Amino acid sequence: MMADNLIGRVIATEKRPTTMDTFTFWTSENEKLHAFDIVKVEHIEGSFSYGVIQNISHITDAQSFLTSFISSDFGDVNVEGSTARLGMNYVEAAVSYNSKGIYTPVHSGAKVCRASVEEITAALGLGEVKNPLVCGAVKMYADTASEISLNVPLNAKFLLGPEGAHLNISGISGLAAKTSYAMFLMKAAQERYMKEEEESVAYVIFNVKGKDLLAIHEENDFSEENDPVAERTRVMAEYHAMGLSGKP
Repeated sequence: MMADNLIGRVIATEKRPTTMDTFTFWTSENEKLHAFDIVKVEHIEGSFSYGVIQNISHITDAQSFLTSFISSDFGDVNVEGSTARLGMNYVEAAVSYNSKGIYTPVHSGAKVCRASVEEITAALGLGEVKNPLVCGAVKMYADTASEISLNVPLNAKFLLGPEGAHLNISGISGLAAKTSYAMFLMKAAQERYMKEEEESVAYVIFNVKGKDLLAIHEENDFSEENDPVAERTRVMAEYHAMGLSGKP
């Protein structure tokens, strides 16, 4: 499994060493990774460290920007270079977790791999959330054959009380994204507490969104989408993966 998911090796140089908090690794220039993906690194005593990708850079053997400019016949954009530059991507990651609590720097040459759902869940501490209420999902390795999706829970007591009973949602005005997310959380809480015998939840909604919130009891027909059937299938699959019915 390790070999199948191997994507690179840790780099530690005089000017850029690995630390307790960060490390850098090289990978193929065609390897598709994204910011916030989680990677797994072999470490000492049979442990594994996990890192959150923060930045991805591409480097070649060109000594300076002028090297590329000159090799293109001094700036002729139509000229193709006679030889391809040797290049690679290097990735900067922040350490988030070690399977045995060992936070010494990872070593140069250590294998870097994609992580599994279970490993990412442990690395992010998602399995330790008390009174879990699903608040969404995150994707890792999106648009690749290794793409995975994880449900993200929060502690319902901090959303509904008695611990916190408060939530701020920020974002660009006018997109209805904040309203949609608030409705999603309310639906998730409603479905969870419908299964509870000792606790329940009820809502008082002050409508400042015109007619939009007057139809929350009706199913979405996805009529504004280019392909309503395909979009409905996709959305319902995501709801079901989070343990939600997708019904009003």
